[in-house]
This record gives sequence, structure tokens and C-alpha cells, in this order.
Amino acid sequence: MRQELASLADSRGRAGHPGLLLQRYLTTHADPSERRALLDAALASSRNDSVCAMYSDVFERWTRALPTGIAHQAKQLATTGRLVVGLGSENVLGVGLRLHHTYGVPIIPGSALKGLASHYCHDVWGQRHSENATEENHLFRRGGGHHSLLFGTTEDGGVITFHDASVTPASLREGSLRLDVMTPHHPTWQTNDAPPTDFDSPVPVFFLSAAGTFEIRLSWSGPTAVVPEQAEAWTALAMTLLQEALAEWGVGGKTSSGYGRLVPPDSLRYPASAGTRSKPVVLPKPGEVVGAKLIEERTKKGGWKALHEPSGLRGPIQNTGNVPGDKNVGDTLKLIVTIANDREVAFRYPTPTDEARAQQAPTKHKGTGGPGRGGRRS
Repeated sequence: MRQELASLADSRGRAGHPGLLLQRYLTTHADPSERRALLDAALASSRNDSVCAMYSDVFERWTRALPTGIAHQAKQLATTGRLVVGLGSENVLGVGLRLHHTYGVPIIPGSALKGLASHYCHDVWGQRHSENATEENHLFRRGGGHHSLLFGTTEDGGVITFHDASVTPASLREGSLRLDVMTPHHPTWQTNDAPPTDFDSPVPVFFLSAAGTFEIRLSWSGPTAVVPEQAEAWTALAMTLLQEALAEWGVGGKTSSGYGRLVPPDSLRYPASAGTRSKPVVLPKPGEVVGAKLIEERTKKGGWKALHEPSGLRGPIQNTGNVPGDKNVGDTLKLIVTIANDREVAFRYPTPTDEARAQQAPTKHKGTGGPGRGGRRS
């Protein structure tokens, strides 16, 4: 048996399928270095020249095979940081990642995209938490006419097909799989073995995440007798909804930490190169209350956006319906940061509940924890 395991470890370098490596090539759970070696082997496998060449042909065949029918929408969206779908799926490492079963490359299941868009449509476009929601907003809520048409009910699947999103061949060559780490500070508390204390030792857990550009495809799958212009309009609306949800909420796990955001590649804001002498970007922190200026640019649903001048970042006010009606472009508001990294920022207008929590909390813990999914927009 030992000889077989040794042979298994030796053959990892010749494997060409990252998913197969992660599922079948771990020799022992006890040794952290063995787990790290397995992850490194999967990373190397994803960058294998023969795998990348094969996948280029597969990707081209896949895009040709997708139905175009009456209406079809195609967009390429890039991750703003990292993406991890399937984090809690069954895996020998205990930390999963959704990879294509046949080719071992990162994918985003169509079911995940549809679920995200459906939930975002109900909460944000439907203004679920707003007392000022209009009749049109109610149509976008779960059970409303627009929501049922797009996403279906218990009896049908809706008129839009959400295809699995595949990573582009160029991103695969550049290294779409990335080594990542999470550091649980209180492992015994998380397993209900002991309460958390200041004496607990952090335990780094390495795992794989994905990055790069993904091909997003939506197709009309409703009645073929419909007017083509109507089918195209509904499909385009679904793509707009999905793009907004991916940019503001993100898909997959750890979205409260900034994972899973996807935006058009040309909108990515990269930090200055190492050779420049530009002023360092001052990033706010999630939960921090900052001053931000209302800008003329609006979200696709007409909601407010604000500029955080120290960092130069601009982003949506997620509960834009709570911004007082007498506020105008150029006004500076005190906002709570919900998302903040070197490429994006989002805010929330403080509510009486936020203020009450801030007064009750100790000084060093003031602010909110992370981005909420109950944003409202006008």
C-alpha cells in the first residue's frame, strides 16, 4: 500500500486534469505539506501547454454549439479579484472548487447564475424592503409577473436559459486557478469544542480559487411564436440584471469578503505599476463610515452612486432609496462602506438601526460587519 501511495505522488506531475488530481491524488490528510503539494500540482496541471491547447478547441466548439435561436446574449466578464464556487462541496481536502467534470477548468454553473439573478431581482429590482416600491417594482418580486416570466415557477423554468459560464482560453493560459488561504482564528469554537479566547492560534487553510475572464451566455427558451423583438428585449433585460448582480453581490462563496464579483474587462481599475510614483491609494474598510460625494453617474436602475475621493473609487449606494430626497449631485454624505478593494467600492446610507447599533457597540467595534444583500434602489 505504501508503495502504491508513493507511486501516486510521483505521478502527480504528469496529470493533466486539476479536478482529478484534487479528488484522487491525495496520499494522506495528516501532513499539511502533502495537501500543499497536491494544490501546487493542480495549479501546474491547469497551466499545462497541452491542456490549454486542447481547451482552446473545446471552448471554440462550445461557443459554436450554443443555441442562437430567436434571441441570445453573450458577454465576457472578468473577476475583480478571486472567485470560489463550490467551496462547501464534498472534497477530500474539505475545501471544494467547482471545476468542469471533463476538462478540469473553472466554470460557474448556470444554476448558480440563475439563482443569483433571481434573488437579486426579488430584493433589489423588486425593492423588497422599501415601503415606497411601485407597482412595477412588485412585478420584479418573486411571484410577480416579470419575475415569473424570467425565472419560472414551480411548474416551469422560465423563458431564459442560463448557460454554464466557462473561463476563456486566454485566462486559462495566464493561470485561472490561484492559490488562496483562509485563516480561522478560533477553530475549536467553530467546532463547538471550546469558547473563543485570545490564546487561540490561527490555522492557515490553503485552497484554490479562480480568476480571469468568463464567457456568460443567456438564451431565449420561451415560446417560438413570440415576436422576435420581445424575445430579444427580455433576454437583454435578463443579461442586464445578471451583470448588475454579479458586479454588486457576486457569485459563489465568501462574497462578503469581496469574492465573486465580475465586471466588464474594460472597467477594471488596476493599481499603478511598481515603476510609477503615483500617490498610494487610501482604501476605506468595510464597516467604516466615510464621507463620499454624490455623483451624476447613476446605476442602471437609476440609483445614486458616490465618489470616495481619497481612493478615487466610485460605487453604488445599495439602499439608495434611503437617501433623503433633498440631496443633490455634489453633496457629501456620511456613508457606511460595504465593499472595498483596489477596484471597487459600495456604500450604504446609515439607517436608524445602524445608528442604534453603533451607540450600543464598544467604540473599537463601531460600524457594520460587511455588505448586506438587502439593498434598495430607486
